[in-house]
Amino acid sequence: MQSWHLKAAMLLLATIPAAAFAQRTGEDVVASAEDAFGSNIGNERVGLYSPGEVRGFSPITAGNIRIEGVYIDRPADFTGRLVERSTVRVGLTAQNYLFPAPTGVVDYQLRSASAEPVVSAVVGFGPFEAMKLEVDGSFPVAGQQLIAMTGASISAEDNAYGTTSVVTAVSAAFRWRPSAGVEVIPFWSQEHVRDREPRAVYVTGGPFLPPEVRRHRYTGPEWAAHEGKMTNLGMIGKAALADDWRLVAGLFRSSSASSKSFSHQLVDVTPEGAGRRVLHADPPRDTTSWSGEARVSRSFTDGERLHTIHLSGRARDRKSSYGGAATIDLGLGEIEQPSPLPRPDYSFGLQTFDSVKQWTVGAAYEAHWRGVGSLSLGVQQTDYRKTVTAPNVPVTGTRDQAWLYNGTLAIEISLNVAVYAGYSRGLEESGVAPDSAVNRTQALPAIHTTQVDAGVRWVINPDIRAVLGVFDVRKPYFGADERNVFTELGEVTHRGIEFSLTGELFEGFNLVTGAVLLDPRLTGDPVEQGRVGRRPIGQPRRFATLSANYALAAVPGLTLTSGISYHGGRVADRLNLLRTPAVGTLAMGARYRFELAGAPALLQAQVSNLTDVFEWQVASNSAYAVNSPRTFQTSLTVDF
Repeated sequence: MQSWHLKAAMLLLATIPAAAFAQRTGEDVVASAEDAFGSNIGNERVGLYSPGEVRGFSPITAGNIRIEGVYIDRPADFTGRLVERSTVRVGLTAQNYLFPAPTGVVDYQLRSASAEPVVSAVVGFGPFEAMKLEVDGSFPVAGQQLIAMTGASISAEDNAYGTTSVVTAVSAAFRWRPSAGVEVIPFWSQEHVRDREPRAVYVTGGPFLPPEVRRHRYTGPEWAAHEGKMTNLGMIGKAALADDWRLVAGLFRSSSASSKSFSHQLVDVTPEGAGRRVLHADPPRDTTSWSGEARVSRSFTDGERLHTIHLSGRARDRKSSYGGAATIDLGLGEIEQPSPLPRPDYSFGLQTFDSVKQWTVGAAYEAHWRGVGSLSLGVQQTDYRKTVTAPNVPVTGTRDQAWLYNGTLAIEISLNVAVYAGYSRGLEESGVAPDSAVNRTQALPAIHTTQVDAGVRWVINPDIRAVLGVFDVRKPYFGADERNVFTELGEVTHRGIEFSLTGELFEGFNLVTGAVLLDPRLTGDPVEQGRVGRRPIGQPRRFATLSANYALAAVPGLTLTSGISYHGGRVADRLNLLRTPAVGTLAMGARYRFELAGAPALLQAQVSNLTDVFEWQVASNSAYAVNSPRTFQTSLTVDF
C-alpha cells in the first residue's frame, strides 16, 4: 500500500486549491442523454449499449475509439479522473464522425476546464464493503488562456465475486489557448491496481448450468492476485486556420502492463457441485501502443449548403507480449469450498511477442443543406502489418491492404422528422482468446467487417426525442471449436431493430428508455457440418432498458431514481444445446441536492438488483460467471 500512486493521490487530495463553482454535483446522465444508445457521465451510465458492447459487438475490441473526436489506439482503459464522459455513436449520431465504423464509435471527452476555480470531492460507500475517495479540480493558471485539470482517487473495491482490490489513480491535463482559434491539450493519467483476485469462471462438463452458488464469496487462494498499471498520455491540437481551413491532430501513448496476474476456473463442474480448480499464472505482460491522427478540413458555403472536405492520416504501432502461463491444478473438490492450499512452485514458459503497424489515409466529403438534409462520403486506404514471434517457431507475419468505404445520407422530412441510411466497411482487431480456451490470451487476426443501417428520428417536441433504426452487421466469427481452441468458425450476422426514447416527459420527469430486437446468426462450413450451432454464444435476442428520474416538487432538491434492465436468454454452448433463462433486474434510489457549509452538495443512494435475482452469465463456451446480488451504495459529492 506504499506505492507512489497512493502517495501521489493523497498529496493531490491535500493540495488542490479550494474554490466555489459547481461541477460534479450537477452531473445527471439521465437528463443529459441525447438518446438511449449509451451515455456515461462520472460514475453513472445509462442506455442500451456500452463501450464494450454495441449491437452485439465491442467497439473497444474493434478499435473504434475517439478522444475529443480524435482517433486513438488504446490498450489501457481511461480513468474517470481523466475523462468526464463517454458516448456511444451509432446510426444518425455517428454521421457527424469521420469514417464511421461498423458497430459504432465510442467518443470520450476529457474533464471540463472551468474559467473559475473548482474542486469536487466524492466520498462513496458500497457495494458491499467498498469505499472510495475521488477529487477532481479545474483552475486557471493564466486566466482563460491556460487552465489545468487534475484528479486523484483511491478506492478499496469489493465486488460480486467476493474479490477485492485497491485502485489508485492520478491525472493531469491542460487546455492551453495561446491565440484565438488555437487550442492545445496535453494530458497524462495512470491507474494502479493492487491485490485484485480473479473472478471464478465455472466450466461445466455438459449442456447444463452449474448449481447455484453463493455470491460475493471468493473461494480461490489468497496468493492469486493481479497487480498492474495502465497509463495514457498524449496531446491534442486544434487550430482554425485562414480561409475556412481547420487542423486537428493528436499523438498518444497508451500502455497496459501487469507484473502478475491469474485466471481462476472450476472445470468439469457437475450438477452436484463438484469440479476441478485450475489456475493459470501469467508472467509479466505488457501492451503498448503509439497512435495518432492528423486531419485538415476546409469548409465553404453555397447558399443554404455547407460543404466540407477532409483529408486524414492515422497510424498506430502496437507491441504486445502474452503466453507462457503456468497451469496450477489444485485438484478435485466442492466448488463452494475455499481453497486453503499454499502457493506451489511453478515456472513460466516462453512468451509470444507480436507487433502491429497500421497506416491509414483517407478523404471524406460532407454536405449539409439547411432544411433538406446531409450527405457524407468517405474512402480510406489502410495498410495493416502484423509480425508474431512465438517460441520455437519461425517468425510469421501477415499483411492486409484494404480499401474501406463509408457513406451516409439523412433527409429532413419535416422540421421534426429525419430519415437516414448508411453503409460502412472496416478493418478491425478481433481481440484475444478467452481464459476458458486452450489458446487463452492468444491475439486473433484482423478481420473485415461491414454494416448497413437505416432509421428515422422524430423530435416529438423540444424536450422529447425518439429514434427507430434497423441494422445489419457482418463479421467473421471466432469461437471455441471441438478441441476448445478459440479460432475463426465462420461468419456472424447481427440483424436487428433498435428503439430509443429520451427526454423530459413532463415537468421534473426525465426518461431514457430503449430496446433491441436482434437476430444473430452464424454461417459457414462448421455450421453446415454440425460442429457449431446457428446462434452465437452469449448473445441475447432481446434487450431493453429504462432509466428514470423524478424531481419531487414538494421536496426541493429531492429526485427519485429508478432503472429496469431486461435481456432474453443466451445460448450457452457451441452446439446450441443450452440456453440460459431471461433475466430482468430493478434498481431504485434517490438523489438529494443541498448546501453543505455553503457549498453545493449531492447525496446519492441506490439499491441495485432489488429483487436479488440470480443469474449465470455466459462467459464463453459452457463457461459461466455469477451476476451481482442485491447491493446498496451511497455517495456524497461536494463542490468547493
